[in-house]
Amino acid sequence: MPAIKKLPILAAIPRSGTWFLRYAVSFLIHLDRGGRIEDRLTGEVVGRPSGTPFDFRRFKGGPLFLTQRSMPAEHLFIGHTVCPGFADSVDDHGWWARTGFHVPGYDYLHEGLNYPYTPIDLAAEVEYTPLSVRTLDRAAAAGRSAPMALVYRNPLAQAASYYCYCISHPSPTYNRVDGQPLARVPFRDYLFGKALPSYAKQFISFQTMAARHRGLVRLVPYERLIERPAEILADLLNHLQGTSRCDWRNLHHAVRLARREHLKAIEAELGRSLDGTRATNVSHIRSGRFEKTLHGGLREDVIQRLQWMGVDTDLLVWSAVGNRDYIPRQKEHVAAE
Repeated sequence: MPAIKKLPILAAIPRSGTWFLRYAVSFLIHLDRGGRIEDRLTGEVVGRPSGTPFDFRRFKGGPLFLTQRSMPAEHLFIGHTVCPGFADSVDDHGWWARTGFHVPGYDYLHEGLNYPYTPIDLAAEVEYTPLSVRTLDRAAAAGRSAPMALVYRNPLAQAASYYCYCISHPSPTYNRVDGQPLARVPFRDYLFGKALPSYAKQFISFQTMAARHRGLVRLVPYERLIERPAEILADLLNHLQGTSRCDWRNLHHAVRLARREHLKAIEAELGRSLDGTRATNVSHIRSGRFEKTLHGGLREDVIQRLQWMGVDTDLLVWSAVGNRDYIPRQKEHVAAE
């Protein structure tokens, strides 16, 4: 099987809607192929009644997805990564190379994984496919890659959500920091010592590449996605596939099926969290209660720190610091991760 050398990339900063994007896009593709999905909360059957049901137990969440019959490109990446091609710009940001991500997983494409066996979903019986990261990087550096996009959340809400996620994670790689339980680390220390450097490290790679190759790389606030999920997701897919479609006939169904309450019902059915790290009674989908308690005075300190690292803070959207994840028109919730 030949390695994938050109790949649209839909990246997200952790806790910025990754699993919503993965499920919404996968539901869309499945429905476009004539499949059916039963809403676990309402019992409604969406799609062709005689179609193949969505296989939730086989679904792993990518990071690669076979998109044939829905999109021009054959594959799509949805996950966490530094922007391909950015390595040529590292010298412009002296702190970047000296700063590590505080946990694994921020940069799937550059963590030295077994890329000849990259997990792929929605590909019938195929579970892995080869991926040439070196080719992706070279093409992106030259401005010849497939389109790319980053969904990013305001850094205060992102850090608060990831703080809670890591505290309840079963692995000490996540639930401990500098030799002590993360639960004993004051949030402010975690925010400025761990979360913001990791956030800036991923964000600035896309910011830099978007400036270098205008039109190729797009930055999309998570807060806009949760306000208008179907509209923003359609715009993202149009960008990634190089189309101007307005006939995503199954997109509204897919977005509704990927609402937070429904994903939690799927977790209960599977007996595990969507990310596979914990039992169903400890979902990885957060409620946002902790974020609502954050003092607004942190914002200015966060902005100053990010500006020092070169982040264009004018791109941040702060309207959802409380992380209500509220969609006024649908009165439903989008999963944060």
